[in-house]
Amino acid sequence: MNKTKRAIFESAIKVFSSSGYTGATMDEVVERAGVAKGSLYYHFKSKEELFIFIIKEGINLINEEVNKAISGIDNPYEIIKESLKVLLKYVYENKDLFKVIISQLWGTKGRNDLLREKIKVLIDNSTEKFRAGIREGFIDNEDPELLSYSLIGVVISAALYEIINEEEYNHEEVAEKFMKYFEYGIKAK
Repeated sequence: MNKTKRAIFESAIKVFSSSGYTGATMDEVVERAGVAKGSLYYHFKSKEELFIFIIKEGINLINEEVNKAISGIDNPYEIIKESLKVLLKYVYENKDLFKVIISQLWGTKGRNDLLREKIKVLIDNSTEKFRAGIREGFIDNEDPELLSYSLIGVVISAALYEIINEEEYNHEEVAEKFMKYFEYGIKAK
């Protein structure tokens, strides 16, 4: 992503996070990004297109962070544990992106469906990790897809926790606590 598009992406997240989809304006995105209006419209023809880009790119960045963190780890349980830690850290460092994501989970508009489709990719990826953990005996034989939804639920819960409790806290400590709760739930061996 070039410098201008990155500035638009980051400012649009802030605008959508603070104003919501309906209240956000392209003018406010331009002002926050410090770019010309023509530059914004060169990259994004509409607010809807910009919003969809934020969702797609944001979730792609999450996937990249998780994949980078688990690269070289063979133990399925450790893969799940590291994935959760990365997801929780990403929530902590990207509060505004998660505000935007959470705000669009419900509803029936195209952007809501797109978001659910993108989150399903995260769920499918973790389902495969759970299947491997079950297959190799690191996790009790449970429904891997339901475990994946639970994992994403933990991340969304962490995002809500972060949004509601805006003061700083130790995200590593919170990640460890969530892992403890999650491990108890999956009966990790």
